[in-house]
Amino acid sequence: HNASSAAQRPSVSTIRKTTVLDVMRRLTQPKNIMVSANTRRGCYISILNIIQGDADAIDPTQVHKALQRIRERKLVDFIPWGPASIQVALARKSPFVESSHKVTG
Repeated sequence: HNASSAAQRPSVSTIRKTTVLDVMRRLTQPKNIMVSANTRRGCYISILNIIQGDADAIDPTQVHKALQRIRERKLVDFIPWGPASIQVALARKSPFVESSHKVTG
C-alpha cells in the first residue's frame, strides 16, 4: 500500500542556486583551507578568499552582504586582539586553466 502511493507521486528534484554566502562559508571549512592547523581550537588572524570566474556574474554587493552575515553569525572565530579581517579578491577566469566542471549560479 505505501509502496504504491510512493510510486504514484512524481519525483521532485529541487535545484537551488548557489549563493555567494554558500561559497564563502564553504571556503572556511577545514577541508578547504590552505594551512595545516587545528581549526577547532584555533582562530583566524585574517582570511583571504579568491573567487575566480565570470566577473559579470559576481555581484560585489552580494559579497559585501555575505561578509556581513559571516561576521554577524560569528561563523568564523578571529583573534580577540584585532579586527575580523576578511579580504575578498574577485578575479576573472584564467584562459590558461581548463575546467572540467561547469558550475554556475
